[in-house]
This record gives sequence, C-alpha cells and structure tokens, in this order.
Amino acid sequence: MKAFVSYSFKDRELYLITLLFEQLRKSGYIVETGIYNSQFYDYQLQIQKANVFIGIITNDSKSVNYVIQEWNIAKQHNIPNILIIENGVNIKDPNSFNFIRFDRQNPNPAINKLFSINTQLQQPVKKKNFAFEDALIAGGIIVGVAALISLLAGGKK
Repeated sequence: MKAFVSYSFKDRELYLITLLFEQLRKSGYIVETGIYNSQFYDYQLQIQKANVFIGIITNDSKSVNYVIQEWNIAKQHNIPNILIIENGVNIKDPNSFNFIRFDRQNPNPAINKLFSINTQLQQPVKKKNFAFEDALIAGGIIVGVAALISLLAGGKK
C-alpha cells in the first residue's frame, strides 16, 4: 500500500515528517512525496496510485499552494485524505475538510490521532522488505562522502 505525503520542501526536516514517515513505514506503507528534482517525476500519477493522501501545512510553508494543489488531485480521484495543519495557521472554513492540528514542539499527539481516526491507516498491511531502499540510501551516502573526500584531496595538490 502507498501513502502520498505532501509538504513544503522547507519543512523536510520537521520532526513531524520524520515521525509520520517512520510510523507509515512501520505500518507497511511505501511513502511517496511530491518532492523530486526530476522533471520526469509524475506526482499526479503517484497521488492517483496512493491508498491515502496526507498533506502537511506549517506556518513556514512557502509552497502551501502546491500542497493544496496535490490535495485537490487526491480529492478529485477519491483518495482518502487528511491535512495535518500546524497550530497558528489560519483556516477559512474549518468544517469543509478533514484536518488535524499539530504542535511543532510536540507532534506525537497529532501522529497518534492520525492513526487512531484514519481507518485506512489502521488496516493491517503486509510488511515490506526495505533492504533495497536502505541499500540505496547507504549507497548515496557513500557516494557523497567519496565525492567530498575527492574534492578535499584535490584541493591539496
């Protein structure tokens, strides 16, 4: 099963996102996002393939319009969806959509609430083997470190 998580690139290091990804993966989900550098990545198709859509809006989100655009795609394709919105973000019509508020300093209650109210997330999912994903991440780190060492060594000639 796939979960599509939409958030601002600026928010990528937000603890809430780390917790959410961790919990989704523990529940057996493959996590997709709209944040890719490739012009060939079709985020609309990934949203349509998702079993659930989760949008995150913060006070610092510079690209909130992209999150809303991706959320609208999920709604148009009847993908179960919910927004997680930081305390302090103004909402025009809070009764018109599903959302959960979160506190940046203590995001755990929002994650717990998400998994307790969203029946789509509660469904047991067969665990996936993430060895390939972990190997890919480790390989990227090794390549990055090797490139850095090469640059540093090249400067001392």
